[in-house]
Amino acid sequence: MELSLPVIIGAAVGLGVGVLDYGIIAALLRRALAKGRPEPGGAGASNRRHDLLFKLLFVVNALAFAAVGALLGSQVAGYGL
Repeated sequence: MELSLPVIIGAAVGLGVGVLDYGIIAALLRRALAKGRPEPGGAGASNRRHDLLFKLLFVVNALAFAAVGALLGSQVAGYGL
């Protein structure tokens, strides 16, 4: 796949959708994790693990949506795979 304007635009739009999707998912997960935690300040290691999980989720989500957007941009432009 060559790096053309439709591919770049598709990747940018996919990245935007991925960031929006991450915001929704992260808000729901943070709310669910907060309900399950009995004391707010007592789990320092757990908070660090959750932060790492959310960072990993952001990277995977953003890359996946950008890749799908780039592929879709390529297909719409008629370049194929």
